[in-house]
Amino acid sequence: MRTGRSTMDERDGSAPTGAPRTTTASRPVAGPAPAWGPYAALGAGLVLAASFVPASGTGARPAVYLVTAGFGTVLSIIGARRMVGPQRRIWWAFAFGQASFLAGDAYVELHVAAGTTVPQPSLADVGYLACYPALALGTLWMIRGRWRGQDRPAFLDAMIVTSGLTVVGGVLLVGPAAVEGGASLLAQAVAASYPAFDLLLLALAVRLVAGGLVRSPAMWGMLAGCALLLLADLYYVSRAVTGVPYPAWVDAVYLVSYVLYGFAAVHPSAPELSEPAPTRGSASGWGRMAWLGVALVLAPVTGQLAHLLDYEHGERVALVGGFLVAGLVVVRLADLVRDLQVKAVQLAALARRDGLTGIANRLTWEHELSRACATARETQTDLTVAILDFDHFKAYNDEHGHPAGDQVLKATSAAWAAALPAQGFVARFGGEEFAVLLPGLAGPEAVRVLERLRTAVTHAQTCSIGTATWQVAETPAALVARADQALYHAKREGRNRISIHDGGAFTIASVAAEDPLLETMSAVFQPIVDLHSDAVLAHEALSRFEGASPQEVFERALRDGTAPTVEARAVRAALAAWPGGSLLALNLSPTALVSRAVEQVLPWDMSGLIVELTETDLAECSDAVMVTLEGLRARGALLAVDDFGTGLSNVHRIAMLRPDLIKLDMSLVRGVDADPRLHGAIAATLVLAQHTGSRVIAEGIETQAERDCLVGLGVRLGQGYLIGRPAQGPVTAPDLS
Repeated sequence: MRTGRSTMDERDGSAPTGAPRTTTASRPVAGPAPAWGPYAALGAGLVLAASFVPASGTGARPAVYLVTAGFGTVLSIIGARRMVGPQRRIWWAFAFGQASFLAGDAYVELHVAAGTTVPQPSLADVGYLACYPALALGTLWMIRGRWRGQDRPAFLDAMIVTSGLTVVGGVLLVGPAAVEGGASLLAQAVAASYPAFDLLLLALAVRLVAGGLVRSPAMWGMLAGCALLLLADLYYVSRAVTGVPYPAWVDAVYLVSYVLYGFAAVHPSAPELSEPAPTRGSASGWGRMAWLGVALVLAPVTGQLAHLLDYEHGERVALVGGFLVAGLVVVRLADLVRDLQVKAVQLAALARRDGLTGIANRLTWEHELSRACATARETQTDLTVAILDFDHFKAYNDEHGHPAGDQVLKATSAAWAAALPAQGFVARFGGEEFAVLLPGLAGPEAVRVLERLRTAVTHAQTCSIGTATWQVAETPAALVARADQALYHAKREGRNRISIHDGGAFTIASVAAEDPLLETMSAVFQPIVDLHSDAVLAHEALSRFEGASPQEVFERALRDGTAPTVEARAVRAALAAWPGGSLLALNLSPTALVSRAVEQVLPWDMSGLIVELTETDLAECSDAVMVTLEGLRARGALLAVDDFGTGLSNVHRIAMLRPDLIKLDMSLVRGVDADPRLHGAIAATLVLAQHTGSRVIAEGIETQAERDCLVGLGVRLGQGYLIGRPAQGPVTAPDLS
């Protein structure tokens, strides 16, 4: 009968079981021990453990045992004191487990020294059993922090293996220990609890290592200590069940386990065991499959063995365990099937997408082309196909490098996808060639869309476009061939243009005639002043047209794809009429900003210029626009967010842009003196400006009361009709003193 984990002639010590991983990214703040220190401690501890065997038959046995166990426990405490953050509690739990084992051993040694028999059960069992919750809790913290629920396959595998081993232990160890004759009910319960707790710790250890190991000295020390502890415990229980005394070397194994855990705690690599594990896929190697196969047959084999040995209730335990293992295997197989289904869907999606740009690939293009032709035939509707190819792209790659070329392809394909109408479709045809489907469009309407794509090419590059409208009698391949021929015609005619193959001849597309209103375009300038001193700091350039509002003209240009051309003309007119003397603010849309037309009219030295984008545009602009803005900033330009507060704010994008100026929309300024609700919005904008290093400009100031209120709120700069109306040439702010 096992009690007190020792008798007058035989006793065992124990060390905390654990596993080779902990779960926090924190590092010890104290400097790691010298590299030789932990190994010297390990060597000293192993010498002490080895000396226990010859000393076991002498009076020095208690002292040697307690000194060795205490040495390993002290090492664990030292290691735990070095830890910080969540890992600290893990290592203190292991240290407490060792200390509680040591307390149980000390109680036994007092009886040994006094020559008295240890009661069955005794207070030593309290110390021994108290360690198990600490060890289990520390290991659970380790598992939870290291895997964070990401390794379900490893968890199920561990449960399958553990369940099989639990059936073996429950039938062959726990049951016999619990029903050993001649002992009280309490003694039977205590005796049965040891192998039961050992199986629990084994389950946790298997779960911990099922997802992979950290190969470091601390891990190997902890893993070896865990293995020795469990093997010694199982050997002890098997001898106790049969009533055969166990040899002294078993106690020496317990002492080695003490020392190995202490070594793991103080080794400099111990913090590595606490770092979160990387995301792992579902492992399915032959080694793991072999372990799972063995675990699956453990329950039925153990049931047969229990029947042969006539163990009471053994067959029932094996039957229940067999059902449990089988259920876990079914869940594991269901997970594998679900993973395969998800991966099949992902692979199918990847097979239809271009790996670089993320848009459809050629395989998907051919499928969509056939479907679009079939739909056009059935519905008697138009269908236009276009092939787009970058001009001199090889030279660009040679000059800037292939990574830069890849950025052009990605940014432009994203711009094209955004510029297409809802029914449009774009795919990467191969290399730097792309293909576009325009169902329901033909003639000038299709040309307008393609012109929008031509001007949307990023990084100051250009493209040539060949297009053809489907004829009912031709095959999809013939339609694409005509578009491809038109593309080469556009290349021969000078590139950066659209060529149409009408079935018999090629025609260079003429984009819709230029709006005659553009001939009446003129530039006017509105001052931006310091509201405290009335000093004019900048002027905003505005366009004016005879017989139409500027908003109408620019919105029409955005719709028909001529925005880059129109805005480039407006920039050219403003720069030509600007005599200097203060900063000049230019309004640009994201589409125009990345176009070659605007790039050609902007001076290389942007010092003295402010580039304004509205908050609405900034909330939706692409990464290519952000890169272009940073390029303009590097050339000396200041960046401004216009119409701030219109309700579409992307604060994260604004913070990433770090604008030099934030212009409050006039909806926040009009009547601010009479509406306290607007004060909060303006105050929040001022805080944002402070954190992004920006200055705030209030637009649309029309009354002195509005101006005074804004100054009181902390707004320093402003513009509006009260300050100065737009006029040709620089405007001086009126003297309002």
